Amino acid sequence: MKRIHPLIFLLLVIIGVKLSEQVYRWVVFRDERVRVKELRGSLVEAGAQIVVTREASDSMRSVMEKEDAALETELRALRRFDRMSRGGALPTEIYGRYRRELDRHNLHVGERNERLRDWQAILARNHSAVDRYNLLADSIRDIATRMGEPYYAVPTPAEAAMERGLIKPEGQARPGQ
Repeated sequence: MKRIHPLIFLLLVIIGVKLSEQVYRWVVFRDERVRVKELRGSLVEAGAQIVVTREASDSMRSVMEKEDAALETELRALRRFDRMSRGGALPTEIYGRYRRELDRHNLHVGERNERLRDWQAILARNHSAVDRYNLLADSIRDIATRMGEPYYAVPTPAEAAMERGLIKPEGQARPGQ
């Protein structure tokens, strides 16, 4: 019978030890792997929600900036009536126009405040998604560390949104664009 070269034997022993180590970890941490998979699915949803609410918030910020600029213009127009007043009162022929512009401005302020409430709701959903994402990421990292994998790759919110098809990698357009 032919003898195995000592280096090959040593290599086979090392491979056997490493393989048995991996099988042992696979069996011992079966429940943890299942839990990480469940948590990762929830994390991807939370990460995608962060991106969606962030985009909506950015859009609302733009709308609010335009609304505020328009309101400022209206307010300046209303202030010109102050120059027309005599002794704190507007002449009768001008007062009707002042009331119409003031009513229109107040209606616009109400509409703007309604948009502000919408924006605040979007921001609240974003903060909730961020808190949920961070909690899930910490939980996944904790379980991965216990499993001996401290560098487990937790997807970022942008990666989660890509995974859900909400954004595409650079150079690719979203569906419908």
